[in-house]
Amino acid sequence: MNTPMNRPRRWRRGSRRAVSEIIGAVLLVGLTLTAGIILWSFRIYTPPAPPQVSFHLGSGGSNPVWGDPTDCQPQGNWTYPLAASLDSSWTNLWFQQCEFTVTGDFSPMNTSQMIVQSSSPSNIPLNLINITFVCNGALAPAPYTVSGTTVLVQGTLASMVWFPGSTSSPAPNAPHLGDCGGFHAGGFGGGAFGTYYNRLALFVPISQGVSVLQSGDTFLLYIHNGGWPLDYACVTSGQPWGFDPSICPNGVIGGPLLDVDDYHGAPPWCFTNPAACTIYVTYTGTPSTLLATIPVYSLAPPTA
Repeated sequence: MNTPMNRPRRWRRGSRRAVSEIIGAVLLVGLTLTAGIILWSFRIYTPPAPPQVSFHLGSGGSNPVWGDPTDCQPQGNWTYPLAASLDSSWTNLWFQQCEFTVTGDFSPMNTSQMIVQSSSPSNIPLNLINITFVCNGALAPAPYTVSGTTVLVQGTLASMVWFPGSTSSPAPNAPHLGDCGGFHAGGFGGGAFGTYYNRLALFVPISQGVSVLQSGDTFLLYIHNGGWPLDYACVTSGQPWGFDPSICPNGVIGGPLLDVDDYHGAPPWCFTNPAACTIYVTYTGTPSTLLATIPVYSLAPPTA
């Protein structure tokens, strides 16, 4: 006889269904959380925008050739040919003001300027902006005509910094002059001092010690479209070149000459054809981009 105490127990279907629904709900919540984690962890990569720089181009200026001590005389009123009694004092002052510092009177030369108006972003490092001066050898006059292009100078703005009145020598990594067509500007006249970039151009930041591009920073280009700086290498025998015939062919003459040991500025044929010489300003960071293409022809009036 089955009594209520010993009847077999039976599971109700409703209870099993309720447990299944609870398990399913837990799994669904878990899937939802997982999907949410994947969704919110996902990132879309967007490459940084290339920087932009605007320049103001100016011509018709004149600046001292600070980078060349032979084109400098000591401050003061000197009469040439120099009296023999003044040789010693002139030479000592020349070393102090022209060779070891840039406080002397350096000869002026025609210049054009590229002045930074604005940049975006505002913190572009100077060592990531590259300047390349390219010459079209086919447009160089004889005997400098060659096929293809040549690079007259290439370097970063950081390596071409020069502060007139305070800088006395180029940076350790300063670029040297190369070829413009078949013309080797660095070897002109046999002068070893003509190899640095500052015979052609220099970069003058508006603030000393700042390593990023700023409005007002100026790239100054010497132009060889008329006029030569004066050379004082042969004034006295106390100077290093007095007895060097490649620099002072007539020996010590007691006065200045037209510059014969170094070549300053862009060659004159750069101003006879818009395609002859071109300056490229490039950002070498990520992403790299061409900031400006400047025909040198546009920086000065054509020469006759």
